[in-house]
Amino acid sequence: MASSSSSSGFQQHHQQPPPRSPIMAAAVAAAAAIGSVTVGGVTPGGNAASSRLPTVVGWTNKRSPIHHLTTSQDVINQGKCLCGEYIRARLKRSGLLTRKNLQRLRNSMEHCSALGGGVVVREALPLLNGMGEELERMHPRLYTNVSRQISNEPWGELTEPDTVGYLLHVVAKDLFKSGITWGKVISLFAIAGGLAVDCVRQDHADYLQQLIEGTADVIEEDLSGWLVERGGWLGLQDHVHPPQPEISVTGWLSITVLTLVVIYIVSLFLRVIGTGYGEPNRPPN
Repeated sequence: MASSSSSSGFQQHHQQPPPRSPIMAAAVAAAAAIGSVTVGGVTPGGNAASSRLPTVVGWTNKRSPIHHLTTSQDVINQGKCLCGEYIRARLKRSGLLTRKNLQRLRNSMEHCSALGGGVVVREALPLLNGMGEELERMHPRLYTNVSRQISNEPWGELTEPDTVGYLLHVVAKDLFKSGITWGKVISLFAIAGGLAVDCVRQDHADYLQQLIEGTADVIEEDLSGWLVERGGWLGLQDHVHPPQPEISVTGWLSITVLTLVVIYIVSLFLRVIGTGYGEPNRPPN
């Protein structure tokens, strides 16, 4: 379970939170804008990444969620695994996924195989990673050099292991204070991926563990209830691909009767036409 005491540790260590950064407003705007993006086809400025995404992503559509059996602890543990996988993909996209960094991530996620939620992670990860990559493509400056945008330290230097978790905690509080959407959740992961890149480039790859734990803390404190109400992380899949309504027995009977009526009418019409053509022309009296 994610440690709920970590955020209080962050506050004790950092008495004055960093000032509100433009990244907050930009992240909210990016999360909202992704709702209008059409992917899976040719889009203005699109790239190969968009072809792997659903055709139309209705991030802003309101619909009744499909409830999967899940608990708060499930979404916390699975979110931690998803964060580790997302960071691995982000480092790979940035050309920073060395064997040593990969091993660090594996050590941070060694509990994932024992959670029993591997199916959920495998189902949710492609959408999560794909939409995060699309956000990065749309707003490259927003999700690059993240620590420099939100840290008080010169050049965004990450000076201590707890710093990355604290910065993510501050970002999340500001990001979700006006409400939670799937777009904002994706944006949070994209910000975590940007911080992971900053860690590695500043020779602090050992901070990745704290970054993953910090993400789990955010999920526990700010997102777990919202996620459970939407069926957990599989709610993302339901949101992107709304399930088709099932046809009831009465509906099937109605369709069958209507089909038979149409067939009967068509057969009568053809019979009339055939009879008209089959009669010989009678001479006039």
